Amino acid sequence: MQDAANLSWKLAAVLRGAPEALLDSYQSERHPVGRAVLRSSGAIIRAAMIRSSLGRAVRGFLGDHVLSVPRIREKVTGQLTGIGYHYPAPSGAHPSVGTRAQDRTFADGTRLYEALRGQHFVLTGAEDVTPWSDRVRTTGPTDGPMTLVRPDGYVGWAGTDPGDLRETLTALVGKP
Repeated sequence: MQDAANLSWKLAAVLRGAPEALLDSYQSERHPVGRAVLRSSGAIIRAAMIRSSLGRAVRGFLGDHVLSVPRIREKVTGQLTGIGYHYPAPSGAHPSVGTRAQDRTFADGTRLYEALRGQHFVLTGAEDVTPWSDRVRTTGPTDGPMTLVRPDGYVGWAGTDPGDLRETLTALVGKP
């Protein structure tokens, strides 16, 4: 599902005037995820297929104890669900760029993930993005930097510079 979401918004953006080089990011973002999914699914199958009673006992013991550590449990859950992956961010980008955006409720009562259902980008912040209003939904002011969330739920940009935001919108969303 994430493969389709990642590729579909990029194809739509290029058709609307974003640089064709945007399509190249599909490989760098999704290939490492696919490799990790194959590795982890293989490990899960091998663990499930253990035949010896001693091996099953060790698997059960380790599973119970290792998964009781919150950080490990979160990592495993993120990998199994496919939303625990981070994409590479450009040099100097805000630390949240490339991470999965956390769902939250805005001042008007809407939730981020509800706003993303229409396959729009969502900009948290009060910046005027009228030229892109057919592709970008905005929310009111936020505490912290403005954040542009891609249609696939990942942070595409975060910052405070309106000029930088406009450049990013042209690169990710397409020409106004």
